Amino acid sequence: MEFIVVLARLYPKDGCQESVLEISQELIEKSLEEDGNLEYQLLKSTTDNSITFIEKWENFDYLREHMVSSHFKTFRLETKDFVKESDIQIIGAE
Repeated sequence: MEFIVVLARLYPKDGCQESVLEISQELIEKSLEEDGNLEYQLLKSTTDNSITFIEKWENFDYLREHMVSSHFKTFRLETKDFVKESDIQIIGAE
């Protein structure tokens, strides 16, 4: 089975982790309802302030649709002042 995995690590500004976590809830709920979504989780680091989204998509076309969805755009807009850095990895599995 082929699929795409996204590891999206966000580094909230000091004191902003809870705000990012709260805003993330709607993104997670709506993303899980999207066609092609196989998994969408959010994990908090035990060693620093970062949070990581772990996403699994049936293929890159579904991921592309997700990235232009209204809930994804809203998440980015609402968290832009709370996140100082991010690191996104997209991995294909065959």
